[in-house]
Amino acid sequence: MKCVSHLSGPSAISSSVSRHPSKPLLLITGFLGAGKTTLLRSLLTDVVEHGFKTDVILNDFGDAEIDSATLDCSSLTSLAPLAAGCACCESLEELVVLCRTAAKGKGDFVLVELNGTADPLPLLETFTLLEEKLPFFPRLQVCVIDARHWETRKDYNVLERRQLETASFWYLSFQEEMHADHLNKIKKSVRAIAPNSSEVNTKQLLQIIVSGIGRNRAESHAAEHHTHSKSGQTVEQPPSGKKLKRTQDHEHQLAHRFTGCKLPLPPRVSASRMTRLMDKLPHWVLRAKALVSIFDQEEPRWLFEKVGTETIPKPTPVYDLPNTPASLMCIGPKLDPDQLRKIVESEFGTEQTTHEF
Repeated sequence: MKCVSHLSGPSAISSSVSRHPSKPLLLITGFLGAGKTTLLRSLLTDVVEHGFKTDVILNDFGDAEIDSATLDCSSLTSLAPLAAGCACCESLEELVVLCRTAAKGKGDFVLVELNGTADPLPLLETFTLLEEKLPFFPRLQVCVIDARHWETRKDYNVLERRQLETASFWYLSFQEEMHADHLNKIKKSVRAIAPNSSEVNTKQLLQIIVSGIGRNRAESHAAEHHTHSKSGQTVEQPPSGKKLKRTQDHEHQLAHRFTGCKLPLPPRVSASRMTRLMDKLPHWVLRAKALVSIFDQEEPRWLFEKVGTETIPKPTPVYDLPNTPASLMCIGPKLDPDQLRKIVESEFGTEQTTHEF
């Protein structure tokens, strides 16, 4: 069921400086499979209790539309999937356009979930540079830390640390699966990397957002008559026609070693064969999602997921997207499409093709 409108593109954007009151913005970051969308779902559930509405922008490596269909729409005023492109590089301008639209929309605040390989630094720099046209205050970032895999990603530990270093807050996921001593070691490591960031749970995070909404409403009259940043300094706009700055350092380049591979699946499968397929995926597939229908069930469709070597035990129901083709999306730094195709064929036959991007 479609229950929210999608944010539109550049045609909806005025070139004039925004006169709308500031809104809180929360940027959700974290490595592949850390639990970003799970945190987003939890926040949206809690938002309903407070009576607020929010705009959501999803940047996924593959089909952002699939993740968007798993969200509770009752608290949303708009939902914008930003798929395939990296929000810190080739899709940066598009993300800025979506944020400007959301800033002028009916939502009380804005939630942006970045894909698991994104470097948030270029985006945060852009928000500062374009502060008058992106009137978000407070601008918050929460980094989701996967307690199962923290500091175990070898070459990509440095990318995960970058995602944490710029964060206002950090949220530790999958705590229930870890021993207390191990959790304490993780927290000590996280605090050493980001000493100015604070640990939060969903309730605390939402309360911070709610406080920001209340403060901004109280100051809305002043916000409409000032064109200065919250720091009191005038923000200069980049010269017309110039591209937004993109970071080219080592950590940022790590984000671009990842590729995606999408393989069609049969329209209907058995749950047991689907689970078996996910278990067969090689270790170099760091993240996998499969949208399928199950035999003898008209609805919902189901989203099967795998993080690293672990297949998520319970698939997520998807009630939207009845016409989206069944597919398997794999993400990793060194994908072998031919081997992935053979694995799919071993379960479902040879009538499948592979799409790389």
